[in-house]
Amino acid sequence: MKIWKAYGSEHSMNLVMVGHFKSEKDAEKTQKIFENLASELAGKVDIGSNNQYFGSEILDIVVKLGCGILSPSELEHFLYDVDTRVEGDRIVITTDETEVAGFFKVMIDNGAKVEIYSAHHYPGEPESQDDK
Repeated sequence: MKIWKAYGSEHSMNLVMVGHFKSEKDAEKTQKIFENLASELAGKVDIGSNNQYFGSEILDIVVKLGCGILSPSELEHFLYDVDTRVEGDRIVITTDETEVAGFFKVMIDNGAKVEIYSAHHYPGEPESQDDK
């Protein structure tokens, strides 16, 4: 008999987030921020630790990358299993996670107009995880 001690719905979202930027250069710059956050935070932020404060090392990274808009708990979003790609003047993000506020905030802060939906409800959209 299996006894469930917790429940999470975050692993079946089939979420698609599309950031529409004014230029391809803006999209590429934002993609680079995502890449830098993921590489610099790896091994320094524990997923699921519910961080409430920035340590000095993490604060230095956040300031260096110009991401003061992010809260400590949002930093782990950049370490999740998320696919991000630039397609012209837009960034397409696909994931099964629901905690994506960090990506949303960085895109908005860099001038994007953002749409978010579950590909479960819009399976014909080209960005669907099922279409890969």
